[in-house]
Amino acid sequence: MKAKALSVRECTWMSVECHLVDELHGDSQRNSRCLPNIFKSKKVKPLTRSQTGPSYQVYHTARELLLEVLDRGAVRKLIRRAAGVKAGATRPSYSQTREPGADLSEEEYAEALTLFSIVLQSGLFVGKDCRLGSELTLKLDGWQGILKRNSFQTNLLSLTRLEYEDKLEVLSAFCSHLTRRYQALYTPGHNLNVKKYRLSYEQGPSSLHLALLCDMSSGFICNMYLYCPKHLQRQSKKAVVEQVVGYLLRPFCSHRHLVQLDSSAWMEGRLTDIFSGLGFDIDFVPTVQRSSSSPPLIEDSLSQFVAHLQGWTGPALFPVSDLKGAVEDVFLPGIWVTLHIICINTFTLHTLQCQDSGRQVHLTEFTRALASKLAVDRSITVPVLQQLNSSYQHTSSTNPSKLRRNSISVENEKPGCSSAVKLQSGWNRPGVCGLDNSGNSCYLNAVLQCLCSTVPLVERLLNQDTRKELEKSTCRVAGMFVRLLEEMWLGRSSSCAPVEARSVLCSIFPQFNNYSQQDAQELLLFLLNALHDDLKKVAKRQMQSSRRPPRQDQIRNCAGATGESSTIVSHLFEGHLGYMTLCMHCNHQTHSTQTFTVLSLPIPTDIIKCCIQDCLSLFFEQTILTRGEQMLCSVCGMRRETAVLTYLDKPPEILMLHLKRFGCKGKNQVKLRTNVVFSMRLNLSPFLSSSVQNASYSSYRLYAVVNHTGHLNMGHYTALCHNALTRTWHCFDDSAIREVPDSLVQSPDAYVLLYSRKRFQKPKIHGL
Repeated sequence: MKAKALSVRECTWMSVECHLVDELHGDSQRNSRCLPNIFKSKKVKPLTRSQTGPSYQVYHTARELLLEVLDRGAVRKLIRRAAGVKAGATRPSYSQTREPGADLSEEEYAEALTLFSIVLQSGLFVGKDCRLGSELTLKLDGWQGILKRNSFQTNLLSLTRLEYEDKLEVLSAFCSHLTRRYQALYTPGHNLNVKKYRLSYEQGPSSLHLALLCDMSSGFICNMYLYCPKHLQRQSKKAVVEQVVGYLLRPFCSHRHLVQLDSSAWMEGRLTDIFSGLGFDIDFVPTVQRSSSSPPLIEDSLSQFVAHLQGWTGPALFPVSDLKGAVEDVFLPGIWVTLHIICINTFTLHTLQCQDSGRQVHLTEFTRALASKLAVDRSITVPVLQQLNSSYQHTSSTNPSKLRRNSISVENEKPGCSSAVKLQSGWNRPGVCGLDNSGNSCYLNAVLQCLCSTVPLVERLLNQDTRKELEKSTCRVAGMFVRLLEEMWLGRSSSCAPVEARSVLCSIFPQFNNYSQQDAQELLLFLLNALHDDLKKVAKRQMQSSRRPPRQDQIRNCAGATGESSTIVSHLFEGHLGYMTLCMHCNHQTHSTQTFTVLSLPIPTDIIKCCIQDCLSLFFEQTILTRGEQMLCSVCGMRRETAVLTYLDKPPEILMLHLKRFGCKGKNQVKLRTNVVFSMRLNLSPFLSSSVQNASYSSYRLYAVVNHTGHLNMGHYTALCHNALTRTWHCFDDSAIREVPDSLVQSPDAYVLLYSRKRFQKPKIHGL
């Protein structure tokens, strides 16, 4: 290996990049010639229109932030194919060398960090030209002993012998991992900028070009694209600038960003027409002319820590053969450009987090300090970065917006309060905890969120006596659920992984032991029944282990009701339906009751919109049984036409309404998309029996909603829940959380509605 400087200078778009290609050259099906979008999100979630600025994740130190992205998985993606490339052997294609990736050992990961720290040791200079070669060569002499023993370097050198397309496929695997790591770290603001750069060495320009999508309010690089104009022209008739800008903007469609481009990409307004349809407002800014030798001009509007957007120069290692006039290698330049971008983004986030402290660290100083500690023991922090000494989440005080993923919106703060989340050592919103998706498990997460918001259930299960009794028993479902509630209500994290919950439920109910879409209402019933059975066992064991019958309050503490067969689950969720049958011939009446947990309501057909009262009226409407459905009358002694009247004989404390959105269209099952309008307050008076005609039984308050978007066989579940502590509504989309106003709870995607007869008060939980 030899060292030389790699310079990344801002430049304009060339005229050849702004013209359409008359003919396709080469194989148009090959997309591997250019490095794909490394920060492209696989699941793009629309941002709210109220977002005004960037949000970002805070870590303990900048070193930890960098290693959050450049983790073992990223290094493994780079070297997992190196074993199949031998010197002098026939160069295998990338697909032919695909091997199962074993976990990276501590030694292998340490060697990779050592090599990266050597490259970053000289710093990253803003506005410097390529005059670092001699300095780097002198420093490299002291590192040769380390590099010769570094197997990671050997693996990288072997990969430089791959074919051109295969090299970029290796880089693609590396960058796709970085994509996933960056998704949770930063959400851009409204104003973005597409910048184009030319890569240059001491000997001259490189064939690689670089395009970046940057957040102008912070300097964060949201997206990057490495490409060669000639290769893009062979792939598509579209102009190169259209292809590049499309790659950069695609993950941010429908966010209504304002995107600035250099006026050299004007193309007579063609780009404006193309991307305005995708939700972008394109603004062209005047071209800034710079000589090739002069440093970039830093505009007055740019602060010190966004100067890198004009260009930078950094050290890179290259094979000796490349320096002797061999064909240019694009693999190592691509690796080091990507590494430098990770370092720049780490610098940007660190600067954002520390800007209120008054301390400013320049990029060169930052890079050197970070490199000095990159390959040492992880417990040692970087000396110059000690401001980051806590693990809190923070939004920019000048640009408040919602946080990304493991975070929560703070847009609805009270007047006079700062819109930024207070700096804290842990999460302080009990009951507001996201749940990670473990593979098509959104149906489980939505149900668990609704039960977690059912305050009387949470109070009883987190009661100290209940917890003690469950510890003595082998109740798998109840024990699992209590441990999950403890983490969601008493934990210090904004999200958790319900791994145990899924494992236990799948072992008990095999129908859920797969990664296909399941029905949330069905799971809700199974879970409540299993929880009820476990709590009955605990109550029965309590009674058998005592010499005398326990006091009534002791039974209530664990079971939650007045007997062995009753628990807190039955006490809260069970209601009674009454049925009156009337013989249409002799008017003889009979009465019967049936216990229910969930009311499955039919939806009126052939209409676009209805209200929840319409669905209830359909459920409780009088039915006439005729012909084959006639009932046997005990007075007449024969089957007669019978009228059946249904009513609520005993309304439950918690009323769960399931909207039957799955119907038939011909021979096929389809999802009914009728918009069922529901209110925050529900009046059940028209459906109560005469024995319970009381205001306290008829009025209910909405506190949770399960929504389902998509189709019958493919969709996604989310939950809207009201928190009894904060008195606010939150939307739970797996691990992502956002606060929503009451006016946005109404949704045409509602699937299960949960109402409470009593208003929930602050939970009485020990340790809360």
